Amino acid sequence: MPIAKTIIAIPEGGIVPGSRVSGSTHFSWSCELKNIFSVKFLHLFFWHLFKKRQKCFTTTVVFKLCRRLPGFAALWSTIQKGSFAYNTLFLGIKPFYRASVNTLLADVTTLALFFGDEFIDGIRLSAGKQFVLDILNNNPQKFYMRCKLKRNRVVLEYSFDLLKLLPEHILAQVNVKYCISYRQFYFLLRYFLRDINSRLSGMPLEKAVLVAEKISDACNTCLESYVHDVRRCPEQDMDADITSLLQYHELKTRYMQRKLLDVRCCLVDRQDAMLSIQSQGWINIMSVVQIYDDMQDIVVDDGFQDNLLLCVARRHFPGEWQWFRENKSLLAGAEETHLLTSLNMPGSVYFCLHLASEKVRRMNWEQQKIMHYLLKKNWFIARECCDVAFAKTSSLAGIYRFIQNKMPHISPDLLKGYAVDTCFHKQKARKELFKKVSFSTAYQLRYNLLAVPDQIKTAVFDAVIKTQQYAGQ
Repeated sequence: MPIAKTIIAIPEGGIVPGSRVSGSTHFSWSCELKNIFSVKFLHLFFWHLFKKRQKCFTTTVVFKLCRRLPGFAALWSTIQKGSFAYNTLFLGIKPFYRASVNTLLADVTTLALFFGDEFIDGIRLSAGKQFVLDILNNNPQKFYMRCKLKRNRVVLEYSFDLLKLLPEHILAQVNVKYCISYRQFYFLLRYFLRDINSRLSGMPLEKAVLVAEKISDACNTCLESYVHDVRRCPEQDMDADITSLLQYHELKTRYMQRKLLDVRCCLVDRQDAMLSIQSQGWINIMSVVQIYDDMQDIVVDDGFQDNLLLCVARRHFPGEWQWFRENKSLLAGAEETHLLTSLNMPGSVYFCLHLASEKVRRMNWEQQKIMHYLLKKNWFIARECCDVAFAKTSSLAGIYRFIQNKMPHISPDLLKGYAVDTCFHKQKARKELFKKVSFSTAYQLRYNLLAVPDQIKTAVFDAVIKTQQYAGQ
């Protein structure tokens, strides 16, 4: 895959990082302030108005049922924030115009895909891969969503009933995430389909057909990704190069994001927006999201589906792979999972962060800010760890010493940069770092961590350590 070769060279002996500088790495306060006070960015202050308007259109049965589920509020808030960013920053829709809520169907589709993904993954875990394979092998085409014209309106529908295909003991099992049985979960998904069809019925027929076809395409792409995972052994369980996994990830994430953006653009008659240069950056966001999703989900993905971090560990860092196998149960129950992974699987995590940073640096200013907000909320979660096991890594110097012998393939300067990244998992180490650097440097590290060049991170590390040594004399 070309992108894998240009980002990093991977010989048989291990991973050799290349330059992490790609695109512009120069920081300018004048440019920063110009972007912050731009009219388009200031429109973000209308976020609460956008939420209030959407609330008026989310009083259907499916939303009433969803609001009773644990974790739904956070999921829907995340989808809304993404919708608001796409509308305001990508499509240039003014948030105080009615058009700002015309993309609600794209948000409902995204929400339905999240729930559908959780449902089919749960069925696979509960019933086993072989059971799911047997169902899929029996006329797999019937599991695809279809568009049909009925009484001068377009309708999306499936030609199967899972209640007749799944045994009662599987339907009775409770989904851990949403605390409902799979029978109830299935009814919830049917309500989603009914809600989507209802919203389509309110559009002119020609537009409804176009939107319905794009929604169907997105749902079927999700199904094909699921079928791929069911039919294949995870890449990390095979002695294969990670190039094929990277290629599949790129195809899956970019392809899916493009389809969802297509739905959004079609709803506001802005199909031309997908031809713009900026559209690629918005598509790239999902590629980075997939990387840190893999970093977060190593426990649940193990033996279940492809995972980039696990594939890298098994292929290039056998010591880290062995540590994971021995400590999987520890990771499953620990609040500091991200910190534990970063400290004990540094080579694999460094590769993933390196790959993410290359993509982030190709994004525009707005996309970079969104990406780092997501990373902060989902990966660099700073905690105050009181466990004795973390005592030796309570400072930047402690983190460096802990990982130093685990990353002999990385130069001291790049190792220092990784230590700076890792300290963002710990409140104490992060506060210590911010106190020792200038306001400008602290701002860059806080809001654009992966885009900061390695030479700056190395200088930050050296400055912090020198200050500590001076204070200790």
